[in-house]
Amino acid sequence: MTLMTVADNPLRQRAALLSAAAHNVALQQLLTEQFRRDPKAFCNAVVWTLDPRESPVIRPFVLYPFQQDTLDSLHASAQCGEDVLIEKSRDMGVSWLVLAWMLHQWLFSKGSQFLVGSRKLDYVDNPGDPTSLFEKLRFMLRQLPPWLLPKGFTVDKHATKLRLRNPATGSVIVGESANPQFSRGGRYKAIFMDEFPFWANDDTAWAAAGQSSPCRMVVGTPYGKHNTFARLRFEGQIKVLTLHWRRHPHKNAEWYAQQTRRLSPDEIARELDINYNLSVANRVFPHFGEEHKAEVLEPIEGKRLVRVWDFGYHCPCCVVLQVDGDGQVRVLHEMVGHQEVLKPFAQRVLQQCQSDYPDWPFEDLCDPAGSQKSDKSDHTSIDILNSLGVYPYHERTRIQRGLELIRHKLLPQASGQVGLVVHRRCTNLIDAFEGGYRYASPQHEVPLEEHPFEDVMDCLRYGVIFKCDFEKDKTHKRYRPPTYRSPPATNPYTGY
Repeated sequence: MTLMTVADNPLRQRAALLSAAAHNVALQQLLTEQFRRDPKAFCNAVVWTLDPRESPVIRPFVLYPFQQDTLDSLHASAQCGEDVLIEKSRDMGVSWLVLAWMLHQWLFSKGSQFLVGSRKLDYVDNPGDPTSLFEKLRFMLRQLPPWLLPKGFTVDKHATKLRLRNPATGSVIVGESANPQFSRGGRYKAIFMDEFPFWANDDTAWAAAGQSSPCRMVVGTPYGKHNTFARLRFEGQIKVLTLHWRRHPHKNAEWYAQQTRRLSPDEIARELDINYNLSVANRVFPHFGEEHKAEVLEPIEGKRLVRVWDFGYHCPCCVVLQVDGDGQVRVLHEMVGHQEVLKPFAQRVLQQCQSDYPDWPFEDLCDPAGSQKSDKSDHTSIDILNSLGVYPYHERTRIQRGLELIRHKLLPQASGQVGLVVHRRCTNLIDAFEGGYRYASPQHEVPLEEHPFEDVMDCLRYGVIFKCDFEKDKTHKRYRPPTYRSPPATNPYTGY
């Protein structure tokens, strides 16, 4: 009898092999040793999955090539003690795959401990619910051939709520829901953190887990860039596995088209496309797209550059834009301070502007909150800018009016072009458009205050209102277009 292989694994071979092993102790011993050495052979031969949407509901877990590669990577990460992040499209079998690997380790390694977590307790373990992680583990256990189960093991005694214990080896799999103290007090060979982009307290849970295990396996579909999952993906040194739907042998363009007819744009971005920017619901500007981005955007001769300042505490920012003769808003540059007070930030901005746009005339606008004291000093933000030779115009405006104008500018204008374009180097502003600047829910009218997205968008909002809003209705009767302001004879900041 040929033992189970990864390359040649038809269902009839599986059935014939298990049938032959049922009453053949020598074959059972050979298979057990092969499974111990090769997690892929273990999955292909004896692991089953459950999907109520399919027919038949119970299916053998015969690994696709991308699942074989992923399982190898997970196993290698755990053996060498490194973190791994899996970004995925929907229905790629990743939860089943990670749990099958943990079950393999639980069966064949001695004294190992593993932790399984998700964002809600019912998602970790809800007996009778096959979507919960521990119910998946119990299901796989019940389908194993009896000769492969640990000596003395019974489901009722050793597969209890949030705990799976191997009486023969002492290995344990435990469960826990997301919380700031996640995993503290335990020591684990590996920790599986499912649906991690949606965890509350994700940053503290990630840090705590790092003290409890050398191998954190974080899995999820994207949900914007303003979470720990996205920061790990784009800013960390973590090992990344990408499981896009195109790697699945049963999914093609026709399948994708069918899915897109059933899903909203943010669901398509999140569940199918692994698009971090567009995966967030309740975007303030859902119509922002590729047509609003520019690889090259040069200033137009004869037009002033507009420098717009926002004074977020230790997060000041400045956006440089220009409005052409057709009213198109052209965002040329953004500068964002991180844990930086205003004066050194403003000095850096002025140096950058002089370098990029030498001798170009500038017009300065700012947040009306600049009239308040800044940098824990006795001077206002506007005073500080004045001390550097910058004299911004400011006036209180309605947030909603600015949002309405930006939405209008995103549409094609009379010229045939969209009314707003952003240079691709303005990554914070683009990220804000694509999901960072959003409402808490469809019922909210004011966007969430999340830095730096709110700051760069406030700059754009001030600029669009003061340069493009020439309505003179009752709401805006105090409006007047800003004009260049010459510095006063005496500097109000220094007194001379």
